[in-house]
Amino acid sequence: MSFYDSIRLIVNIFLVIMIIVVLLWFFLEHKKSKLDKRLKKYTIIKENNDNSLFDVITNLFINWRSSISKVLEKSKYLQKYSLKYEKFIDKKKSKMTKMDYVSTKFFLSFLAIVILIISDVLQNNHMTFLQLIVAFSLGFFSLDIFLIGRRKYVKYLMENDLLKAITIMNNSFKSGRSIYETIEIVKDEIDGPLKEEFNLMHQDLKYGLELESVFKRFESRVNLPEVTYITTSLTILNKTGGNIVSVFSSIEKTVFNNKKLKDELNNMSAASKALYRILVVVPVVFSLVIYFLDPTYFIPLFKTTFGLIILIFIIIIYILYIVVVKRIIKLKEY
Repeated sequence: MSFYDSIRLIVNIFLVIMIIVVLLWFFLEHKKSKLDKRLKKYTIIKENNDNSLFDVITNLFINWRSSISKVLEKSKYLQKYSLKYEKFIDKKKSKMTKMDYVSTKFFLSFLAIVILIISDVLQNNHMTFLQLIVAFSLGFFSLDIFLIGRRKYVKYLMENDLLKAITIMNNSFKSGRSIYETIEIVKDEIDGPLKEEFNLMHQDLKYGLELESVFKRFESRVNLPEVTYITTSLTILNKTGGNIVSVFSSIEKTVFNNKKLKDELNNMSAASKALYRILVVVPVVFSLVIYFLDPTYFIPLFKTTFGLIILIFIIIIYILYIVVVKRIIKLKEY
């Protein structure tokens, strides 16, 4: 490796470390800010009006995002595109609009392009159009990856807490409590995202909504098959009557058996899933290691027509490999 290649490698590593440090700092400051807001109402310390650096940066970003959103709202295509982010809006906690998500995606794309330009300038490289497209795409779709991952994580937490909630409801019905009292007990006993959903159900019942409507709204928000089973059972009981204790005992048993079966299936397929993830990541990691050791190694793939054909062929094979292997190891639930 030549002296200039060593300098390029050091610059690349430095940029990656700086990006990781900045992201980690923002994450920790965000957690700290949320904790301060939660504890503020329990403290008697005089409020300090001095804003931290994180607050200043956050306010600047929010103002910029609002300005860009007002401009983007003029486009009918972007208005239609922003509808897909409506399901990610938390109307109780967040003031973000669906167009704000689109503005954030453009901001991340711009940030990725700036990082690419800085990297090329420091390495004295000429930026290519393909690099611009890759940087823009990574920044533009990174928010989608984060939102989908967070939604799956929240759904996973709800699935784990649902059996506990059903058990509490069953015991509450056995002791002769009403549905309103039962939901109030559940929201006080459980934690996590499911607690917020039972809080919403409790408020809906408090303001006079019908039981069927409350559970239908709960089902549409959570979107779990077990919740659909509970909603259907309670709707039928509300219309035709019946023993709610025996019904919920059956529901608790069914959900427990389903969770036990799902855990067994996950344990059986854990090794194959781990192997699949490793085999998916290894080509990418191996390519990055080769690039850092010799940045000129992949240049023939981008500079020649035959190299571009090979690159497209490799990408197609890689995507087909991911799809086929994932279908093989996927276990369907019946």
